[in-house]
Amino acid sequence: MNFIAVDFETANFKRQSICAVGLAVVEDAKVVKTIHKLIKPSPDYYESINSSIHRITAEDTKNAPTFKELWSDLRPYFEKQNIVAHNAAFDFSALRYALDAYQIDYPELDYYCTMLLSKKALPGLINYQLPTLCKHLEINDLNHHNAESDALACAKLMIELFKKHNTQSFKELEKQLKFNKGKIYPNDYLPFSCCIKKKDPQTLFKEPKTGYEPDTEHPFYNKRVAFTGALSNLSREDAQRIVTDIGGITKPINVSRKTNYLVVGCLEYTKFGEGFKSSKLRLTEELIAEGHDLEIISEVDFFKMIHFDTASFEITISQIEADSKELLRRNKYNDFSNKNIYFTPDLKSEKTTVFQAAGYCGGYGHDYDTDEIEASDYFVIADQIVEELKNGIKVQAILDFEQIRNKARNKSDLKAVKLLSETTFHEYINRRQQHNNGEIQMAIHPWEIKQNN
Repeated sequence: MNFIAVDFETANFKRQSICAVGLAVVEDAKVVKTIHKLIKPSPDYYESINSSIHRITAEDTKNAPTFKELWSDLRPYFEKQNIVAHNAAFDFSALRYALDAYQIDYPELDYYCTMLLSKKALPGLINYQLPTLCKHLEINDLNHHNAESDALACAKLMIELFKKHNTQSFKELEKQLKFNKGKIYPNDYLPFSCCIKKKDPQTLFKEPKTGYEPDTEHPFYNKRVAFTGALSNLSREDAQRIVTDIGGITKPINVSRKTNYLVVGCLEYTKFGEGFKSSKLRLTEELIAEGHDLEIISEVDFFKMIHFDTASFEITISQIEADSKELLRRNKYNDFSNKNIYFTPDLKSEKTTVFQAAGYCGGYGHDYDTDEIEASDYFVIADQIVEELKNGIKVQAILDFEQIRNKARNKSDLKAVKLLSETTFHEYINRRQQHNNGEIQMAIHPWEIKQNN
């Protein structure tokens, strides 16, 4: 039984931004060597959520080699090897993107996912995150999200799976657990997958499209994901949209026998660990005990699983169209409440008019005379500027906004901003007026109105 376990950590929302790699080399069912390397990421900046997970900062990697510089040392551990990783979709996506970024040829290898294998081999656990599995199998001394420690734990987990099925062969394990190994080879790859009976597509809830291609390799693809407790880094609606973009399902919002993942916000997850259980958590535990395909995962693990890329500093037509469409689809009365709304020049309406409209909605209208642009929640772009952007022209207002946000990104202060066309902004304002006149209905939560008054 020979294989190598790998774990990558990333610096920001770009998949290629590897900042650390951990390896554990297994020979004859024993770990004989571990390796830990810090890497100067590309692009070279850190998002606060990433650093909060793995505790690596720009200071730690400022003198580290780049992935390209380190690859000659790493390649022998990948080329024509059997590789295992926990949540392999994340790690091998990061590997492929890093190789692509530096125009490096793919190695030839076979790979396996211990998270998906554990789900088949050890049914009935509350989730299949690495700490839960280590506790269940009495694998001690895990320092979670340290790349070397995660790789070592993954290696030990794989050894335990071999022992449980009384084999030392991936080929024999494949027969017992019914999976298809992942493969990477020059210029292409095949994802690892477990052979699970597919659900009838007609029974799946159809989410509206938001302009993104679904990721069929992702663990959330065609899976129902529910949430409980407040998330600390983005709104519930944004989290649901990210899942939808991946190809997951977020409706209905309540836990049922069809739910596959329950994501628990950090504060509630801490209480959960201390014995607190909301009604959603209690129901989820009951369904898991009954044998349903359902897991409870923390907000931190959710972020690592989605590896989202929604806080770009760049302004693109695709994001303007997607965010504009999403705002109108949500049709929510309170979307601008207590939000900073920035406007470009060249609007059809006077600035005072749009500022008043933003204030009418409980928001704060601004332009480039403020120093608070980094804190923007919405950026309303004049229709004239949108047309210029469609023709490949970025006017100075767009370039200025991107430059300010890029500086925020380099300080790890970048937050996601929603881009709206001028037409969309006015359509939303018109809907608010129609709602107040009783002509249409918008989604509205009375407690929010009370809070904002």
